[in-house]
Amino acid sequence: MLKLRALEPEDLEQLYDIENNLDDWDYSCMNVPFSHYALRDYIANQHCDLTIDQQVRLVVCDDENEQQVIGLADIFNYDARHRRAEIGLIIGKTFRNQGYATEATKLLIDYAGKTCLLDQIYAFISKDNEHCCRIFDKNGFNRVSILKNWFRNANSFSDSIIFQLFLKKA
Repeated sequence: MLKLRALEPEDLEQLYDIENNLDDWDYSCMNVPFSHYALRDYIANQHCDLTIDQQVRLVVCDDENEQQVIGLADIFNYDARHRRAEIGLIIGKTFRNQGYATEATKLLIDYAGKTCLLDQIYAFISKDNEHCCRIFDKNGFNRVSILKNWFRNANSFSDSIIFQLFLKKA
């Protein structure tokens, strides 16, 4: 079982390793590594409030061992007026292909709807990232559009699929 929790100062090294893994940059908008200083400052100064920070970064961890960082979950590009936000999820390299991404996505959907009170969430997923696309399909997201040549990878480009999910209130 997994859970989502706030970032703690003790998460600095795992955060540093995940954020600076160059292999994952093809699927994100990263192009400059984060320093320890920048990440420490981010952890110390975040308000953990979507309406103030316009984003929330959560740690995906084992329910029984909160110190075991399995990955990171983000809600960002928050739009208060339209009650929507973009989501992102990254699972640490050693924890991949074990079902954690599917479970963490379900937790993120629940958090976005019940805690953040969002009406919809969306994600831009590289068409080449078939594993991630399957996870979003399994979790009820709709493929609403394709953006051509959206992600630049080394010497080429890949398309992005926009996934959208309308959240039902309980």
